[in-house]
Amino acid sequence: AGLLGFVLQFKRTSPTLVHTTLTALVDRWRPETHSFHLPCGEMTVTLEDFAMITALPIKGHA
Repeated sequence: AGLLGFVLQFKRTSPTLVHTTLTALVDRWRPETHSFHLPCGEMTVTLEDFAMITALPIKGHA
């Protein structure tokens, strides 16, 4: 997705990647709805989710 360079701006090392987890998420991604379809229901990543993961502010000046 091109996010590795972005993540490396905040961390000194690459994030640990679990290939089986990534494969499972890719298999469950539905591009027509931009969401993951999981056994427990549908999940969408929101701007607030992204802000919490990256610790970036979502309010204020760009």
